[in-house]
Amino acid sequence: MDLAHLSGWLLVVGPLVFVVGAGDPYLIRAWTAPQAIFLAVVGRHPMAWRATNVLFIVGTVLTAVGLALLPFVVPDGGPRGFALGGAVAFVIAAILWIISLLYRLAVTPTTALRFVDSGAIDPWVATLDGLSGALFQAFIVLGFAGIAAIGIATTAGGPIPPPIGWAAAALAGLLVGGFVVSGDMPPFTVYLAPLAFGIAVLVS
Repeated sequence: MDLAHLSGWLLVVGPLVFVVGAGDPYLIRAWTAPQAIFLAVVGRHPMAWRATNVLFIVGTVLTAVGLALLPFVVPDGGPRGFALGGAVAFVIAAILWIISLLYRLAVTPTTALRFVDSGAIDPWVATLDGLSGALFQAFIVLGFAGIAAIGIATTAGGPIPPPIGWAAAALAGLLVGGFVVSGDMPPFTVYLAPLAFGIAVLVS
C-alpha cells in the first residue's frame, strides 16, 4: 500500500468511526439537550458514553494521521508547504479535542451519576467544563482552518480533484462563520471534508 492509499483509507475509516460513536442510540438525544437532560442520559448510560468517547478519540487520531500524510502526496511542484501548514493546524486541533474528550471520558460520567443521585453539580466541574468547551472551540476553528488550507493546496495537484478541494475550503469557511454566529457547531461537520478527501484519494 503506497502513502496515498494509506492516507485515503485513514481518511475514510477515521470519520466513519467517529460517526459510529456519534450515532449511539442511547445518547443521540443528549447531544442537543439542556444540561439536566444531558447529565441524566449520560448518568443512565455511562458505558455507552465511555464507548462513544473512545470511538471519538480513535476516529480523530485516524483522521489527523490521514491528513498529516496528504501533504506528502502533493507533487513536488505543488504548494506542499501550504498543505503541510494545514495538516499541522489540524493535528494541533485534534490534540486539543482529544484532551477535551479525555476529560469527558474521565469526569463526565461521574458528574452525571452524582447529578442523577443528588441533583447537584460540584462547582469545580463547571470551571473544567468551561475549559473543555474552550478546547472544543479551538478544535472547530483550527480544524476548519487546516482543512481549508489542505483543500486549497491540493487543487494545484495531487489525488484530490480541484472541485473537491475548493468545495472543502468553501464549506470550512461557511461552517466557521456559522460557528461564530451561533456559538456552536456539531463536531461531525469537521470530518465531512476529510471523508471526501479520503474517498477521492482511493478513487483516484
